[in-house]
Amino acid sequence: MTTADKIAQLNIPVCLPQVLLGDSTNPTGTAEHREAYVRGRTVVGTGAGQLRLGPGGGFFGLVNQTLSGSVEVPHPLTPREQAEQHNRLQRLARDTPLGVPLLQISEGTHGSLGPGSTIFPEGLALGATFDPELIGQVYAAVAREARAVGIHALSTITAELNRDPRYGRGIWAFSEDPYLTAAMVGAVVPAMQGAGNDLTSVESVVTSLVTFPMESPNVGGLETSSIEIGERAFRQTHLEPWRVGFAEAGALMTEASEQTIDGLAVHGSPRYLTDLLRDELRFDGVVIGNDLHGLIREHVAGTAQEAAGLGLRAGVDVSLAWDEIYLDQLAAAVRQGRVDEALLDRAVRRVLTLKERLGLFENPYVDAVRAERVVNCAPHRALALRAARESMVLLKNEGGLLPLAADRVRTVALIGPNADDKLNLLGEYNAYPALHETPSIREALTRLLGDRVRVRYARGCDVTGTDTSGFAAARAAAKDADVALVVVGEQTKGGYLSPDRTDGELKDTASLALTGVQQQLLEEVHATGTPTVAVVVTGRALALPWATAQLPALLIAWLPGEAGGRAVAETLFGRTEPTGRLPVTFPRDAGQLPLTYDQKPARADAGAYVDMPSTPLHAFGSGRGYTTFRHSGVRLDDTHITRDGRTRLHVDITNTGGRDGTEVVQLYVTDDLATVSLPRIRLRGVARRRVAAGERVTVTFPVTAARDLTLVDERLRTVVEPGTFTLSVGSASDRLHQRISLTVS
Repeated sequence: MTTADKIAQLNIPVCLPQVLLGDSTNPTGTAEHREAYVRGRTVVGTGAGQLRLGPGGGFFGLVNQTLSGSVEVPHPLTPREQAEQHNRLQRLARDTPLGVPLLQISEGTHGSLGPGSTIFPEGLALGATFDPELIGQVYAAVAREARAVGIHALSTITAELNRDPRYGRGIWAFSEDPYLTAAMVGAVVPAMQGAGNDLTSVESVVTSLVTFPMESPNVGGLETSSIEIGERAFRQTHLEPWRVGFAEAGALMTEASEQTIDGLAVHGSPRYLTDLLRDELRFDGVVIGNDLHGLIREHVAGTAQEAAGLGLRAGVDVSLAWDEIYLDQLAAAVRQGRVDEALLDRAVRRVLTLKERLGLFENPYVDAVRAERVVNCAPHRALALRAARESMVLLKNEGGLLPLAADRVRTVALIGPNADDKLNLLGEYNAYPALHETPSIREALTRLLGDRVRVRYARGCDVTGTDTSGFAAARAAAKDADVALVVVGEQTKGGYLSPDRTDGELKDTASLALTGVQQQLLEEVHATGTPTVAVVVTGRALALPWATAQLPALLIAWLPGEAGGRAVAETLFGRTEPTGRLPVTFPRDAGQLPLTYDQKPARADAGAYVDMPSTPLHAFGSGRGYTTFRHSGVRLDDTHITRDGRTRLHVDITNTGGRDGTEVVQLYVTDDLATVSLPRIRLRGVARRRVAAGERVTVTFPVTAARDLTLVDERLRTVVEPGTFTLSVGSASDRLHQRISLTVS
């Protein structure tokens, strides 16, 4: 391979946008553009600024024809057409002199991006299920649909923690908690990469975990700001999901963080991308970079050539950004001897090895008929509905207002900007357009109730803006109803480039209050005297003190995906129970941040602010169903173990209500005396149990010292220290009902 051939393998552009190509309204370009790229005939710019690319090494986001709704495409490709397009491009690649197949990568935060793909709940909605087994099934379906149309790797599978709700990219993350996130990641990677990491399977794709080693919590919650966190804190709190994802599960791709961490620019840091990632975590895959220009912005590289050298030495293998750094500047640096060509060979070898593991040299093609059969098939739609149902979190239900009874409610007022907006249920980076039914809450509620209950709808207001002209209709609808359901929250529709989104990538916020006049809408409806339920559609934790104090019921619907409208309707009317639990802490106000459940004693015991309590509004793990439970009889198989030992904790759960229900049992650990300051409590086990009314069941948690009782000591060693530990079991981080002591020697 020539130097140009090698560099082509390291550039997998995120799209072929019109800003570069000039004459296409499709982000993936015209057929002619795609053919030129694959054959190595793409030229952008003129004169000294001219860039050439190809023969192409692969595409990123080829199926994302609309940038998730940012650009309208008149005739989006069906799954069968997507597969046929991939096959055509692979034939072109095989006809080039080298015949190297293309590596197709796409986003996959909660589903494949090809139009028509199943849109599962996103981020915190999946985390709220507290159900790693279910999440594994979800991502197995996502992988199956992606590979069916020719995608080989899915990115935006988030292994970092959601520790700051202001940060827009937190929309992708599962939880603020390392244990829960690690459990999710540990289920997702083998589900996507297949048993034994058999990537030649038609049901497997490479898992790209993001964003390594972290992009949050960053200063001010701003996407491009730095991270100021020490090595011990990073290892104690943030490393576990990465260890599970790479060292244990064997994920074969990651994206490098665009941030600086403690002054180190990750894209140019061998400390992070080689020493930690490859040597310590035994990562054996491909590292994607998307911000090599950041090395210049942070003044650690003076020129594009220097940035190219820093990135390649650190371990960035592939660039998604179509710019000069990994194109002509990298070529010049190699040609002039400023970058050892052996480093270029190393990166190319990693990319080609991944293509080989995928079986692309033997068979780069897919079965287009199978794509049509697999994408959004009936089992996947059923799985999306199950995940949406399990994600619903009921935070308040005063007087047992919910579930509503269709035989006792004659008229329902359905109000709010998200009540009849199906697109805001789908989340960020979704398969737009859906090409299949994705009913809004209004449509699903009307279908569920039929002629038995009258549904009176009023939009009331928009998610953003100050227009209150719809308030009168909202008040009238509420006054004429037995109950008012007000659906408020965030706006994620419109794609990556939409200026109207309130959450998602590049959509950080300083306030966690409801945007626009939504708070006023809630107050107006409540003032009518009609019992009012707030349903919140959101991708982040919001501050909802008024709704929590004043309204009788509060349901967090998250971003529940294509079946979210039905899941909300069924939950409100008791067809299903709300079994989700908060995977993040809900603060009273953004001024409390950072605020997570796992605070050290000094913060956990702190007094109130002048203007509000210092405690959360809703604690991590909170949520209630439509029955009640009693925890009792906690016991250990062994109350004394060694530092490499294990035991089991048992606790009895009794359904004390009149309805069958699901309890989400949570195990927390406290190290009673340690050589470093640790969080007051740390989650180390979760278990979902279906319990019939009046029934008692026993829940068992394994407790392994080397997994559950470790700390990172002053010398940055992960160790188990002898002493006593308090094991607490409960239904939320602030509702721990049973405790028992364990001694380690």
